[in-house]
Amino acid sequence: MSHDHGSMAGMDSGDDTGSSTSSTSQDVMPMVFQWAMQTPIYSYAFTPKSTSQYVGALVFLIVLSIIYRALVAYKSRKESTWREEEKARKVIIAGQFNDDKASADVSTREVRGTAPWRWRVDLPRALLSMVNIGLHYLLMFAVMTLNVGYFFAVLFGVFVGDLVFSRYGH
Repeated sequence: MSHDHGSMAGMDSGDDTGSSTSSTSQDVMPMVFQWAMQTPIYSYAFTPKSTSQYVGALVFLIVLSIIYRALVAYKSRKESTWREEEKARKVIIAGQFNDDKASADVSTREVRGTAPWRWRVDLPRALLSMVNIGLHYLLMFAVMTLNVGYFFAVLFGVFVGDLVFSRYGH
């Protein structure tokens, strides 16, 4: 019994018997680390063709990793700032009636519950999350090429980025 799992192999063979050919090992990308310099990163247009272009790709991945870690630290710092601003927020509570005049007391009690939605906080928070996740996926795609140089470039960039920026994010 022959099973064809969506493979297009054998469709152009002109065989009328209904049997399909199995894909050869040449159609499958091997899942092993490799050192090939001509490994595309994000598209075939971004494929190093010389040693200097390969080194440039490695430097690009290192810088992208450093930027990613810097943005993670920046977002963490901003989250702390936004949290402190929310704690310092004063809430006006209806006060007592004195001499037929309503007065309002300003309460300095801690506000409980979820902070209200604010453009000034939630829009930058969402944008930072989007950019961070986008950079994270770009780095992951580079590592998924299984190119050893790309893998170590991303690791080195994350190391340098944390070395420089992690103290600002905590």
